[in-house]
Amino acid sequence: MSLFQSALDFLAGPGSSGGAGRDQNDFVGQVVELGDLKLRIRRVIAEGGFAFVYEAQDMTSGKDYALKRLLSNEEEKSKKSYRKSASCKEESDTGQAEFLILTELCKGQLVDFIKRVEERAPLSCDTVLKVFYQTCRGVQHMHKQKPPIIHRDLKIENLLISNQGTIKLCDFGSATTVSHYPDYSWSAQKRSMVEDEITRNTTPAYRTPEMIDLYSNFPINEKQDIWALGCILYLLCFKQHPFEEGAKLQIVNGKYAIPQNDVKYTVYHNLIRSMLKVNPEERLSITELVNQLQEIAAARNVNPKSPITELLEQNGGFGNNGAQPPLQIHNVHNNAGIYDPDQSASGLFDILRGGTERFLTNIKDTSSKVIQSVASYAKGDLDISYITSRIAVMSFPAEGVESAIKNNIEDVRLFLDSRHAGHYAVYNLSKRSYRPSRFHNRVSECNWQVRRAPNLRSLYSVCKNMHLWLKQDQRNICIVHCLDGRAASAVAVCSFLCFCRLFTTAEAAVYMFSMKRCPPGIAPSHKRYIEYMCDMMAEEPIIPHSKPIRSAPSS
Repeated sequence: MSLFQSALDFLAGPGSSGGAGRDQNDFVGQVVELGDLKLRIRRVIAEGGFAFVYEAQDMTSGKDYALKRLLSNEEEKSKKSYRKSASCKEESDTGQAEFLILTELCKGQLVDFIKRVEERAPLSCDTVLKVFYQTCRGVQHMHKQKPPIIHRDLKIENLLISNQGTIKLCDFGSATTVSHYPDYSWSAQKRSMVEDEITRNTTPAYRTPEMIDLYSNFPINEKQDIWALGCILYLLCFKQHPFEEGAKLQIVNGKYAIPQNDVKYTVYHNLIRSMLKVNPEERLSITELVNQLQEIAAARNVNPKSPITELLEQNGGFGNNGAQPPLQIHNVHNNAGIYDPDQSASGLFDILRGGTERFLTNIKDTSSKVIQSVASYAKGDLDISYITSRIAVMSFPAEGVESAIKNNIEDVRLFLDSRHAGHYAVYNLSKRSYRPSRFHNRVSECNWQVRRAPNLRSLYSVCKNMHLWLKQDQRNICIVHCLDGRAASAVAVCSFLCFCRLFTTAEAAVYMFSMKRCPPGIAPSHKRYIEYMCDMMAEEPIIPHSKPIRSAPSS
């Protein structure tokens, strides 16, 4: 079960396997004893599928810590592995095993600090050097263990900046000491099992050629972290990922381009090439990488271990008094890009955290405002539900006598204009129409048949249109409706969530729709078309054809 699915389980209420989501805030204010420390829980600073992170203060010294609270449904074997590094409570109030891990409290995520600096000017070459060197030192410590510990989910989102201004590596939920060495004796079943393991524990855009093509028979070991580090260095320099959207063919063939006009970061060009080798045996080892970075630092007269003052000076300075944006724990198993064949390269911070998800900053929103509950908005008899913070579903906006028992189109317009002025587009899935001028002519008429699955080409077109609208402005929102805001609306919205690769199955997408609005009551044919969208976007995206299929003439 994916972490995101588990997060949804937390919302299901009594009888679900989860339930932690509803009491996370009740934990605030409590006093927890860990060893000799007595800690008071001050606030929630991060959350994810199985875990919540709190700011906790030592009641004796006043020192602040980060306390990670994990809830597990795993078998006893997994519990034992957690006990090595965490305080274990056999069963929490939710009926699950609970683990508490205490760490230092960092100032924030590196990406938040870089974003503010990038608004003024690109990162300096020396800042890139410090960030990357300190990241590599953390990886080096892991790779020096016996056997080497492989992080498996290295990405820029998993880098924190401490109160001292140094880089800290985080999120070890996918770490392993297991390496794989495929050969021609491997069966298809064994390759499939390893492929499933990779899918669960890695982010698509950072997967290596040997992970994607198991039949290459290249070893899958700690060199996968070196490839990920190459992607991170490329991102730091050029503000975009070398393999946009996690395109498998580009990764397998190592097809990326260093900007020809770049003169600012030329010192890193060969390093990037040495890390992004298709054959893992040709990639630098972590020790070779650190040594080369030390040589660059010496030539530039830079202490790579020193605090990264360039970032902190633009972000409120040292300590806890500066602005501290809330952290997020990103769902390791649900990271996937959004397909857009027309998309050109964009900045690093147009990319959603947790992978290369673009443009829909709030679509995959694991913050409390969405994961806990985005309840239906009720204004009198107004029927509108937010499935995510950028997708809403409503029933048909009616006029005249009918508006007494349905959404009054004027009430809907007033609500949307007051809340999303100039930034909403309406998608009418039904065959009925109304004056589009009531919604400033931002209405797409889809003309779907009642109680019938839509044409696949039409479904794809709606998803693509919604995607294009949302990417134009982060404030843009899609309003979807059919006659009752149920079956047809669910097909469109769930298909769009799969189009964006937020979900990989129809069941998961429909489950979210059911939670945020109502059980849609979709027919098997409806569900099948949602699955078609999942299948189309699962591998290299497929665009459906619009020409009829003709039988071959008989001889």
